Amino acid sequence: MSLSGRILLGLLAGIATGLFFGDIVADLKVAGDIFVRLLQITVLPYIVASLISGIGRMSLEHARQLAVRGSAVLLLIWLIGWLLIVTASLAFPGIDTASFFGSAAPLETPSPDLYDLYLPSNIFYSLTHNFVPAVVLFSILVGIALISIEEKEGVLKLFDGIAEAMARINKLMVQLTPYGIFAIAAAASGTMTIDELGRVQVYLVTYISLAVLITFWIFPGLISALSGIPFRDVFRAFRDPLVTAFATGNQFVVLPQIAASCKEILNQHGAGGEQAESAVDVLVPVSFNFPSLGKLLVLLFVLFAGWFTDTELVWSDYGFLASAGLLSLFGSINVAVPYMLDALHIPSDMFDLFLVTGIVVGRFGAMLAALHIVALSVIGTLAMVGRLHLSVARFARYLLLSSLSMAMMVILLKAYFQFFVPAPPAREEVLASIELSSRWIPFEVSTRVPEANGARLSGTRIDHILASGVLQVGYRPKNLPCSYITPRDELVGFDVEMAQALAVDLEVQLEFLPFEYDELGAMLSSGEIDVAMSCIASLPDRFAYATFSDPYLELRLGFVALDHERGRFQDIEQLRALPELTVALVSNHYYAERLRYLLPEANIVMLEAAEDFFTGTDHGADVLVLTVEEGAAYAYRYPRYAVIPSATGEGVPASYAVPRGDLEMMQFMNNWIELKRLDGTVDRLYQYWMRGGVTQPRQRRWSVIRDVLGWVE
Repeated sequence: MSLSGRILLGLLAGIATGLFFGDIVADLKVAGDIFVRLLQITVLPYIVASLISGIGRMSLEHARQLAVRGSAVLLLIWLIGWLLIVTASLAFPGIDTASFFGSAAPLETPSPDLYDLYLPSNIFYSLTHNFVPAVVLFSILVGIALISIEEKEGVLKLFDGIAEAMARINKLMVQLTPYGIFAIAAAASGTMTIDELGRVQVYLVTYISLAVLITFWIFPGLISALSGIPFRDVFRAFRDPLVTAFATGNQFVVLPQIAASCKEILNQHGAGGEQAESAVDVLVPVSFNFPSLGKLLVLLFVLFAGWFTDTELVWSDYGFLASAGLLSLFGSINVAVPYMLDALHIPSDMFDLFLVTGIVVGRFGAMLAALHIVALSVIGTLAMVGRLHLSVARFARYLLLSSLSMAMMVILLKAYFQFFVPAPPAREEVLASIELSSRWIPFEVSTRVPEANGARLSGTRIDHILASGVLQVGYRPKNLPCSYITPRDELVGFDVEMAQALAVDLEVQLEFLPFEYDELGAMLSSGEIDVAMSCIASLPDRFAYATFSDPYLELRLGFVALDHERGRFQDIEQLRALPELTVALVSNHYYAERLRYLLPEANIVMLEAAEDFFTGTDHGADVLVLTVEEGAAYAYRYPRYAVIPSATGEGVPASYAVPRGDLEMMQFMNNWIELKRLDGTVDRLYQYWMRGGVTQPRQRRWSVIRDVLGWVE
């Protein structure tokens, strides 16, 4: 069996193993990581040696020709890739897609140091930290310097020997590929869930269909049409490195294989020689540093994100993606994607979906990146040595077949999506699925604010609760993530679960009643409610009508603003410079005074509930002041908005309100809060409600051994 056949067998066996055993085989990822690192052993030394020897052996004229013709081929590949991406986006179905949910936490993206990435101020540092572009630039400079040195044969032989040694080591390591692929596939298929990919199936199916068409026809056909090499020979020559890149999800590890395959096919078809081999040794490692087809197809996700969030894109936006978007891909994809989303006013929450899709499309992207290097190296080398065989009839036939293939793919995908991709559920229906992490006891919920009777209940409230056998808790019905009435009329939230724990510890029944801040003191005093539990900030003005427990949470103050405008609210000096700024607060006079001091020119509006900022249209506010934890929950529900932590780092103490002057009840609540801290209840609920746990699937990965055979629990 050929190597590619054994690799495919290992891949299928790994998938079957993962489906059978599920997350039991998750630790096989360690073996897969070891295999990838073994493949990487030779790559950087190979890049250095092949570039220095390849360029050093050229004349200045040949090096100039290679740069010019290689750049022309690279631009041709980018142009074809962009046309394919725009055409593929026509397959997105015409259904309502605006009801989606975003991330439950503020977006944080890395900012790489481009100086370190591209400038080799210390080549040993660049080698140690795997900064490939810097290593390539250093090697190119050394190679160019060697061109003008007459006594260079000894140096070139040294680097030729190193490159040959690295190629032999890589060839040995490649024999382990079927086993490494088995471990990688088993771990991936044993842990990945279908739920993670359900929301983005339109993108996944389109991406995979386009990647398959590019791999099996578009670019092998382009190489054949421009070189005269039969299509079958082109595909057979590069089958093994493409399969390896797909299975490992890493095109970097197959660079030596691609170089060897390029030289082999050129020699077989009479285009070999020292000049051609030098060109291959230069183009293969150099091409790794330019945006490849694998990176270019990231632009398809940006177009999908615009469709998915119902963000209208005009032709100027397509021009931006073809220029600035392409340039951003010279750096990290994880920086380029948020940049493009922001520039096009697409909610940055889509970046989380992009990370999820990387589980699948990353492997196709690696295969396309390898194919990009193949096309650039073969076509660029043939252009360099003057061996391109452009037949008008053959190229016209290629263009016709490619156009028909793309048209057929778009038509079939559009039909599939129209019939088999249902419209997403309404926003309120999705919100209704939010559940309590645990429901320990039944409880009653009233949705009507009771009228305070003006009386005052005598005695301590803890005695009253124990005597009546009922704990009456006040809540705010629109206060995500602390207390919230879902569209199914179910009360959920952090403090709802804390109230359950309190009722269980007191061995009493539980009732919830809504309150408004203006009536809170009277309701506590009259006995309508015994305690208010709804992330209430224990601010000075509120002590006039209630007594507060010690804080059970320290929330962080922040802003909530439109996603693409979040940069405006990250610096207080920049905010002060804004000529017209309207800030919204939720029934909070303490922070109103703070805002007037920090932003004296800003207009301040008071809202009854945070929900009014997102659903109302008459408040005119640009930004909402809210805790980061509450803001994250609303940003999850309304993804066009983002949470920006306050630059001043202010915290907000969240406490429970008890009747004013009832010190015994206050001391009881303080002691109980400390018990809940020590037994981990507060931390567990914080992770669930404040850190996005509520949005995570809580079922284990399906597997044959557990869910069909029942051999393990």
